[in-house]
Amino acid sequence: MHTNTPNAPSSHAARHDGMESGHTSDPYLQRHKPSEPSTCPDCQASYHDGRWSWDAPQPGAATHRCPACERIRDQAPGGELSLSGGFLAAHAEEVMRLVNNTELHIRQEHPLERLIDTSGDPASGEVLLRFTGIHATHGVAEALVHAFSGALDAPYPEAGAPMRARWQRD
Repeated sequence: MHTNTPNAPSSHAARHDGMESGHTSDPYLQRHKPSEPSTCPDCQASYHDGRWSWDAPQPGAATHRCPACERIRDQAPGGELSLSGGFLAAHAEEVMRLVNNTELHIRQEHPLERLIDTSGDPASGEVLLRFTGIHATHGVAEALVHAFSGALDAPYPEAGAPMRARWQRD
């Protein structure tokens, strides 16, 4: 982990979310940058000024699949969040509404952070959510704890590995 010392100033801004600053080793983000401007043929996100956004495609934009759609195509989640417990079974609709609303809010701000799929049955008390990135995974997990309490185990993974988080409330 990089630490700041008086004799060795950092070239990166300090982070306060448990993640290291600097470059990522995520293979989906390490690939060559698309030409600018570009548009994802799957989700219609636009790449301009070095970032993906939901801005309208620019005239003459090249076609390039975004990293989130590549993950979805490859079924390679950047994060998984398992939900379990009696509270989930008893309040399935309310919990899943919070999950979907939180994911929508995150996706609107960060096009590369999305829900890939959901498996299991909330009414049975067991659900697995798979996301394209660790930030959506962590954001949804934190929203669940904030709204419903419960126990959360959400350690940040080694660089490039998917996040595996678990929320439980009986």
